[in-house]
Amino acid sequence: MNLARPFVLRAMAFAGLLFAGLGLAPTPAGHAELGRAPLVIEVLDVGQGDSIFIRSPEGKTALIDAGPTRTRAAELLRARRVDHVDLAVVSHHHSDHYGGMEEVVKRYHPRYFLASDSGHSTRLFLKLLKTIEAEEITVIRPLDHPRRIELGSVRLTVFPATSEDRRDENNNSIGIRLDYGDFSMLLTGDSETPERAQWLRTDAALAARCTILKLAHHGSRNGLDPRWLALVRPELAIASVGRGNDYGHPHPETVSLLARSNVPLARTDLLGTIVIESDGKNWRLVEPRVDARGKPRQASLDEAAAARTETASRARERTLR
Repeated sequence: MNLARPFVLRAMAFAGLLFAGLGLAPTPAGHAELGRAPLVIEVLDVGQGDSIFIRSPEGKTALIDAGPTRTRAAELLRARRVDHVDLAVVSHHHSDHYGGMEEVVKRYHPRYFLASDSGHSTRLFLKLLKTIEAEEITVIRPLDHPRRIELGSVRLTVFPATSEDRRDENNNSIGIRLDYGDFSMLLTGDSETPERAQWLRTDAALAARCTILKLAHHGSRNGLDPRWLALVRPELAIASVGRGNDYGHPHPETVSLLARSNVPLARTDLLGTIVIESDGKNWRLVEPRVDARGKPRQASLDEAAAARTETASRARERTLR
């Protein structure tokens, strides 16, 4: 029995409102203007999990996943002076992606909540859904066709829902493509080969030519394959992963595939929170500070990781003295 589904379906009555006319899309999406604030994307260092914060030039915000622990994501948002979240997303029903979402919901009261209608559920997830219901947050879900959500001038396109995988919740992940002018980013939760194969058959154009690829499943060998990488053709790949995790993420096969394809890899376990800014034409890494603009060199990322490790080591030594 799917205990989560009745709540989600009740909330669907509000889905027709979506974002039109509610202040989340004051300007046409996808068109950057000179002199405006940049798009900011922060891949938060939440350990072995995902949490990605997006702020449009107009200040509209979205949080995709909230990591594995109860308060880490919310505390990072507070430390970064985030004062509101318009859209909260749970990419799929695994706790390393929604573990901190209840705290985010309580603190930031998002206007909309996007999740799949997967039957996979736990007590913790049901508790999250009850909190969302109590906060009277509008719940939406993927459709059988691409769904567009406009955060001001930033467009999020939600991939069509794939057929439910009752054995592996990773394959019920929500796929999202972000577009802002010429800049784009692809986020597909923990999707594995079967789900990506469905998208390749029906909606390959949504994944084609993205500037940044957030690696699925924390850089697992089943989160990337040569065909998918050739379609996306990213300038940078990002792995949201915990230091010394028990899974060996990112897997050597993924790291090797990226290296052979000349795609630099930035990892939260080595670099901490990764911050990207774009004006809709150009983009750059703000954290860590590496090459001035656009695609960084892998050597620069490695140097930044080594410097961060050295700084942490010295701090530990001072603490022990």
